[in-house]
Amino acid sequence: MADLDAFPHHVFDALGTEPLVLEDRIGGSVMVVEKHPENGPITLITAGASRIPTDSGERVELAVEVLDGQQGAALVAMRIVCDDIANNRRVPPVGSPWRNSEPFLRGTQISAILATTSRWGAAFDEVHSEEGEVLGHVRTLRLLTDEEAGLVTAQGWDALQAAVGSADALLDVTRRSAVAGAEVTASMPVFLTKDHAERPPRWVTFTGREITSVTGLESPEYMADNSNHEVLSVDVFLDRFPFVGAFLQGATPGQTALFTDASGEFVIEED
Repeated sequence: MADLDAFPHHVFDALGTEPLVLEDRIGGSVMVVEKHPENGPITLITAGASRIPTDSGERVELAVEVLDGQQGAALVAMRIVCDDIANNRRVPPVGSPWRNSEPFLRGTQISAILATTSRWGAAFDEVHSEEGEVLGHVRTLRLLTDEEAGLVTAQGWDALQAAVGSADALLDVTRRSAVAGAEVTASMPVFLTKDHAERPPRWVTFTGREITSVTGLESPEYMADNSNHEVLSVDVFLDRFPFVGAFLQGATPGQTALFTDASGEFVIEED
């Protein structure tokens, strides 16, 4: 089997089920097949995204897990990522959410796409030559709300799965954000550097489970020394630095506020 044939063969054989070829093609050339595995959700997979040239030479196909009736949402996400591969000649980075300022699925809160490994492991994720060489990958795209993407940015994909119970909780694109209820509470720890004894917070981050604060003048060596850090309660932190209160009151997981003075004004920094 030639290397060029390895990708379509892998896609058509994946998950041990017959492929249903959809009529819609992405960009007129990228085929999409639908699979109904016995022990998993309906999965759409591209067959042809791996032919889009990239500067690194990496080749990927894309997969999206969906509820029945929501295949159209998967196609929208696939088109967005295929366009990015074609326009920027890069494959989606694993574990780093692509976040949009507004939902890209009308009538939903879905505004972010995250490329991850799959529930099936290397047998699905890796495309091999006949000799066993890894030629490329199938990347599973997760469709997330901004709050969910923020949690991934702060703590990683595994942390989001732990927070919501499993990846299955993220299948329904009509859901309310699975972490929308996360808010700053009095019991949350605030991790900050002892440099705060001399200087006010500059960057304050709410991860969804904790708050971190730095003054911005700590060196890497300073940050690496555990003795230069302390933990406060939210109340004590706000007593010392009341101007951060407005941010913490409305913060969502993964957000970082930049303060340039003690006026209480801040800007949200985007990755």
